[in-house]
Formats: sequence, C-alpha cells, structure tokens
Amino acid sequence: MKTNTTKILPCAVFGHNYKRSKTNLDHTIELTCSHCDAVVVTDHHGNFDNITVANTQIKDTLQELYRLTRRIQKTKVYV
Repeated sequence: MKTNTTKILPCAVFGHNYKRSKTNLDHTIELTCSHCDAVVVTDHHGNFDNITVANTQIKDTLQELYRLTRRIQKTKVYV
C-alpha cells in the first residue's frame, strides 16, 4: 500500500478543498486545492476537467498559433 504524505492526507480522507484561483475569458473557472495544490478547470456546463501536463502544452500551443495567425495579416489579391 502506498503511503500518503501529510500534505495530501486531508484530500485523501475528506476530498479536495477547492478555491477559485482564476476566471478565464471564456467563462471557465480555474480552481486550486488549498491542501495539495491540485488544479482543475470547469467547463461551460460546470464539469471538472483535470489539468495535466499534456493539456497545458496543448493549450499553450493553441494560444501561440492563435497569436501567430492574428499577427500575420493575410494579403488580398485583386484581379
């Protein structure tokens, strides 16, 4: 059996104690556990979605692509 550290022991016994850490522009809310610092995001329907390393990398890449497409203006060709 894996032992829990004292930092995450309250979360293992009682569940997470989420506090709102950030509200995003797309009306999703980022919540952080006050004990173990676990981060979850709510979607438009109020469902929780865990933030993993892959999710943050995908999110950062999509933000960078959006910024690049906004920076490069499309040239119009008139015939």
